[in-house]
Amino acid sequence: MKTSDMIKELCNKKNISVSELARRIGQTPQNFGKKLKRDTVTLVL
Repeated sequence: MKTSDMIKELCNKKNISVSELARRIGQTPQNFGKKLKRDTVTLVL
């Protein structure tokens, strides 16, 4: 499963939009959406 798919699935489970998640992590919704579309999101644990 791609990282972008996992993020979208988690947003659905938490009942928040991807745009809301972007705002919460300090990104613009447009920038974060483009990263998801290109699947260039990296996770840092």
